[in-house]
Amino acid sequence: MSNILYGLNIALKAMLSQQIAIQVTEHNVANATTRGYRRQEAMMSADLPHIFPSLRANVVPGQLGMGVVVNRIRQYNLEFFDDRYRRALSESQGWQMQASVLRQVEATLAETGEDGLIAKLDAFWTGWQALSNDPTNMALRSDLLERGTALTNALNWRAQSLVRIQQDQNSLILQRVNEINTIASKIASLNVEIVAVKSAGSAPNDLMDQRDQLINRLAELSGATAAIQENGEALVSIGGHALVIGATTFKLATTSGNLASIYWEADGNPFSPRRGELAGLLQARDVIIPRILSGLDRLAQNLVTQVNSLHSTGYALDGSTTNLNFFDPTGSTALSIQLSSDVANQPQRIAAAQQSAAPADGNNAVALANLRELLVMNGATETFNQYYTRQVTELGIDIQRAEALARDRRDVAQSLDSLREAVVGVNLDEEAANLIKYQRAFQAATRLVTVMDEMLDKIINGMGIVGR
Repeated sequence: MSNILYGLNIALKAMLSQQIAIQVTEHNVANATTRGYRRQEAMMSADLPHIFPSLRANVVPGQLGMGVVVNRIRQYNLEFFDDRYRRALSESQGWQMQASVLRQVEATLAETGEDGLIAKLDAFWTGWQALSNDPTNMALRSDLLERGTALTNALNWRAQSLVRIQQDQNSLILQRVNEINTIASKIASLNVEIVAVKSAGSAPNDLMDQRDQLINRLAELSGATAAIQENGEALVSIGGHALVIGATTFKLATTSGNLASIYWEADGNPFSPRRGELAGLLQARDVIIPRILSGLDRLAQNLVTQVNSLHSTGYALDGSTTNLNFFDPTGSTALSIQLSSDVANQPQRIAAAQQSAAPADGNNAVALANLRELLVMNGATETFNQYYTRQVTELGIDIQRAEALARDRRDVAQSLDSLREAVVGVNLDEEAANLIKYQRAFQAATRLVTVMDEMLDKIINGMGIVGR
């Protein structure tokens, strides 16, 4: 009877093992479209054989197998792909974020439309040229003031818009820092759970999937990298500085103020990511936008200096020397440039003449109109229009470069992800075939139980009644 009972035990283990395999397959099918899920498989092996005493060697030679057991639930993984994928992903996100900000800046400058600053500069110089032809025409003088006002407003608006964009990026940076700290805390909690499950001899596959997704998001945000320890813990770092070690997190902090800086809370060292969304945002906020603002400021400053220098030497319509400014000399930035109170709403005080008591003299207006062609920008190598056109052109090149690099890195990340998914992703056709295989094995095991039951019934109820 011991052999028959062994058979029942083998059949029971087979049923339980195939049932586990079916449940794992069902879990795969249910998560076929779950982002970040990695296929699992019930790994079976033959159970330890039963060794009979040597006295029965003539009856049962060798060892008898004891059926099948599920050793572990395997998770398909390609860890050597993960680092490459996350690096490409973080670089793509960094360039994409930078390109997005640059597109906002491009829309603010609006050089492709009629309201572009180049058009305003051309209109301003044309206004001086028109006044030089008829210096006594009050309509032309008023029109020139309108053109000057439109030019200063255009500079003011662009500077204000760039400052707003810069502040918006600052808000996004603060949000990303908070998200990094939140994710770090979640990873630390998952580390504790994963280590506990692994120490109990189980495989925390779903928990590891959750953690991998969080690490991927950290890579997008900051270019974070992770190293998995033997006990299952993930050691996460950014730029060589630890963010998560086991259950411990090293959080980021920000300074207060208009434009916050980021530092490590524990040691006070500055945080300077080389990849990821934060790198793109910091590059846009601290380098690109200030560079464009600085260019506008230099344009406004030279415009004020050059125009006022000529205007203050000319004569007003009544022939008296004005010694006054066309632009307010204190407004030497794009944000503060404006018409001087000397001429604002007073078109007769525009100094169009180079001679006193000569209302028809428009030579000073000619000199001011000729500023359009003078090399007064960038070390006396460019005109006002050429200088600003170059700034806009460089912005366009920066946009194309950022978008091209973002696209290139995104293609690399997608290619790596596709290669990885070919191994770790769920194939529904394969799962359907496995399901049928496990189902048939389960049915065979149940049939084996039926056979064992019939044998036991024959032995218990049919033996010992022969001849009655």
